[in-house]
Amino acid sequence: MSRRKRRLGDLYSYKHIETETNLNIKKLMPPEEGHFATLRKFDNPVLIKEERGLWVWRWLEYFGHDIRYGLRTIRRSSGFAAVAVLSLALGIGANTAIFSLIDALLLKRLPVQNPKQLLFLDWTSQGWPDGIMNTLLGNVSKDKAGRDTSTSFSYPGYEHIRAENHVFSSVAAVAGDDTDWNVGYKGVSDRARGKLVSGTFFSTLGVVPIVGRALTPDDDRIGASPVAVISYGYWERHFGRDPGVLGRMITVNSVPVMIVGVCPPQFYGVQPGRPVEAWLPLHAQPEVEPRLSPEPPKASTSRTENLAGTLFGARDTWWVLIIGRLKPSVSDQQARAELEVLLRQSIFPDIKPTTKPEIIPHLDVVPGSKGLEKLRGEFSESLFVLMAAVGMVLLIACANVAILLLARGTARRREIAVRIAVGAKRSRLVQQLLTESVLLAAISGALGLPIAFWGTHLLVAFISSSRGPVGLSVAPDLRVLGFTAAVSMLTGIVFGLSPALRSTRIDFTQSLKEGGGKILGTHERYHSLRFGLGKMLAVTQVGLSLLLLVGAGLFVRTLANLRDVNAGFNQDNLLLFHIDPTQNGYKEQRLVEFYQEFTRRLQTLPGVIGVTLSNHTLIGDGVSIYGISIPGYVPKAREKKDKVQAWVNHVGPHFLETMGIPIVLGRGVSEGDTATTPKVAVVNEQFVRKYFSAGSPIGRRFSLGTRIPDVEIVGVARNAKFGDLRADAPPTVYMPYQQEVNLPLEGGDSLQSLADMSFEIRTASDPLVLVPSVRRVTQSMDPNLALFSVKSQVEQIDDTLFRERLLARLNSFFGLLAALLGCLGVYGIMTFTTSLRTREIGIRMALGARRGEILAKIMRETLILVLIGIAVGTLAVIEASRLLDSFLFGLKPSDPLTIASSALLMTAAGALAGYLPARRASRVDPMVALRSE
Repeated sequence: MSRRKRRLGDLYSYKHIETETNLNIKKLMPPEEGHFATLRKFDNPVLIKEERGLWVWRWLEYFGHDIRYGLRTIRRSSGFAAVAVLSLALGIGANTAIFSLIDALLLKRLPVQNPKQLLFLDWTSQGWPDGIMNTLLGNVSKDKAGRDTSTSFSYPGYEHIRAENHVFSSVAAVAGDDTDWNVGYKGVSDRARGKLVSGTFFSTLGVVPIVGRALTPDDDRIGASPVAVISYGYWERHFGRDPGVLGRMITVNSVPVMIVGVCPPQFYGVQPGRPVEAWLPLHAQPEVEPRLSPEPPKASTSRTENLAGTLFGARDTWWVLIIGRLKPSVSDQQARAELEVLLRQSIFPDIKPTTKPEIIPHLDVVPGSKGLEKLRGEFSESLFVLMAAVGMVLLIACANVAILLLARGTARRREIAVRIAVGAKRSRLVQQLLTESVLLAAISGALGLPIAFWGTHLLVAFISSSRGPVGLSVAPDLRVLGFTAAVSMLTGIVFGLSPALRSTRIDFTQSLKEGGGKILGTHERYHSLRFGLGKMLAVTQVGLSLLLLVGAGLFVRTLANLRDVNAGFNQDNLLLFHIDPTQNGYKEQRLVEFYQEFTRRLQTLPGVIGVTLSNHTLIGDGVSIYGISIPGYVPKAREKKDKVQAWVNHVGPHFLETMGIPIVLGRGVSEGDTATTPKVAVVNEQFVRKYFSAGSPIGRRFSLGTRIPDVEIVGVARNAKFGDLRADAPPTVYMPYQQEVNLPLEGGDSLQSLADMSFEIRTASDPLVLVPSVRRVTQSMDPNLALFSVKSQVEQIDDTLFRERLLARLNSFFGLLAALLGCLGVYGIMTFTTSLRTREIGIRMALGARRGEILAKIMRETLILVLIGIAVGTLAVIEASRLLDSFLFGLKPSDPLTIASSALLMTAAGALAGYLPARRASRVDPMVALRSE
């Protein structure tokens, strides 16, 4: 069908015919003649429609023929197909694996009913809202404008919003802090990640348990018997998916709790990557988490009196996350406007005339379809770096296959010439060759899916080994399958289009004469290949391979630099673990006595050299930062008043000695530093250097805010890293943990100062051998108490380098894979060009050229090709270096040593790839070469 008819069939309809006929009639044509004149102008629309239908069927018929012919061609060239499919499958599989993680972490919606209707509430303030909020449990951070922002609200505020709003069909509350509980069953205690939620939590999300029932508002009230809904994973691990689990009793922080339901396997909570294993009613908090309550609920008939002094009645303690399901007819803007008014009403009694307007919190709503974003922020940058790396691997694989197709096109030139001679159009030949390329890509995509599935689960297992259980649904879904199909299709077009166009641009008469064909004519063939597409692809491969090798080298050296950092203490033969007796009701002096007895028993274990405890492990366990005041200290010109601060660690006796931190002046923390003795502290050299310009610091005094006044310095310790390996040792204060007892609370910073304590045990040999004995001691002290975060100090530090290890390992793999594919590309293009120059080489050798000269000439061309690629890659490294700066430590992105070593590696690999075809060409028999042409 002609192009004109197809165009007319698309643009014109009977209405156009009627309009044109009327115009002809206005020109004084008879109606019948005007109608036929219109039909002659537009052609017959019915015929055009029929021809268009035939054309569609004809195209489908051609496409079916092309697929069948392409499959036969691929089967005949099994070696070529195997190399091409394997190269592309690795690239497509790697891209799909990384995309699967990005999909699970950043794109997937919560597995709940109508997730688009969910909204999370948060607030922002230009400064900390003192007086309105004094204690916050949950997340708090700075937004891009530098404002404080959080998703935690007071329980009275939640109650007011729940009762008075007109925009939500349902509202639920979740405890804002992340917590693990001591969960026991049949005398065996373990740690489980738990959440306190309101009785409307499951109904608001639309989650229906697969066994039993969900929590209800009747469960969520003071005085109700504690019940729990457990996750599918916890049910599977601890109860073997026994449907009789309903009604069984477990202990949560020594509190008997009855299991009433099991969640579906796909539901993990509202925070991707942090799977919750048990949900309890919010009002079980005074029993399950008594350490958080200022006072236990009172036995009174008045609910107001019941809640007085508890977290449920505290207006200045913000600790619950609010989730609402939006009514279908309400927009986000309408919800924001009404809820802002309700928040202002709930905090109005706390706003004083002296309250600054800018610190009054303003409410906002956040789409809740994808859950909370804590893990997203932690991994998103690393995943995008890896996505860029695997994207370059796929480009290299595409270039590699394109070079193979160019070589294959030369081998098929006689076939193409015959088809042109018998009347085949160039467009049909291009379609056929492009169909073969897409078939190769489709087969590669199908093979890449299992590679991606295996790689994704390997990545999740790697993340879980360092970060604890990671709940991500990485099973292939329609989005992942669509991504793989799109990448495969695009890949087939990218690597197949140009070779198809070039392979069909031949002089078929000369091709039939010579038994072959030549691309772009006799004189241009060698010149074109020398500087044309094939070598451009090889140069691109080398450049991208160098870029990936340099990136891998930078990440590997960053990891090595961090591992070689002098942390300031002895990391060897040191066992770390945590316990939290406060969850089981221990507090004040009873808690101190528990720690003392526990320490004494641990010291009697064989192989133990020393035992101590601390509020924080030195690396990888968070920090506590306090504002301090020092008599006589004047802040420097650029030092803000709120930056006069110190990193504080509450530690047990002999902490410095056990950790191997030398004491350079005075003494360390001892057993005599108790709650009844004057407050003392040991500071580090950085503290002395920053805050005491001259004289001995021993006997000098300072205060930690208003909570701990008049602290005497009794010792100075050598600097040691605290919190982060990348940062210098901060001004650090070591204080006796026993002196925390009975101190007033301030701002929520010390609500849990003696909870979740870390024990450090120095051993004579492998510290992990001691773990079973430590567990037995723990069980003998309290059967409902569980150890957690059990690892050696070396493992603890290694876990803090998780991102660096992930980037170093995966980029090393992708860099080496890219280098291998790049070398295959160089090998392919040099084999291709030397095969086209067989006659030239034969003539040279017939005229007296030695084999060494032929070898040197081809090797010189190979090295020029590689060096051009290295130059291009080096420019790309310099241009992209600023994107990697935040990931590196101890070196610059344009580090000369890394670039030089990567360039040498690439040069050596490229030379080896070029040597094989050069050696083969130098051994050509001149007579055979001349006869071959």
